[in-house]
Amino acid sequence: MTTELLSVGIDIGKDTMHIVGFNDDGSYAFRKKIRRLSLVDTFEKLPRCIVGMEACMSAHFVSRTLRKLGFDPRIIAAKYTKPFVKGQKNDYNDAEAVAEAVLRPNLNYV
Repeated sequence: MTTELLSVGIDIGKDTMHIVGFNDDGSYAFRKKIRRLSLVDTFEKLPRCIVGMEACMSAHFVSRTLRKLGFDPRIIAAKYTKPFVKGQKNDYNDAEAVAEAVLRPNLNYV
């Protein structure tokens, strides 16, 4: 049984990014920590899907880069992702919360 990648959440940091992907059945597809310079290489290998990220200084740069690769990037205000954070605040939990929040149909994007 093959499943499609439904969404990816990115927690953008200074040098590294944490990404979490969900399959269309709601299960984890992957959790990775990548360097900023390997963003394009990492996403070229993934199937095209919705990619969410919190609004920050470099979110528009990342969004434009992913749009050129064929993804559907969506930038979300941080206050909309807080209800989806499970457990302690860390980079993987933040990326997971963004991946879940981006799937909400009535969410306002930046």
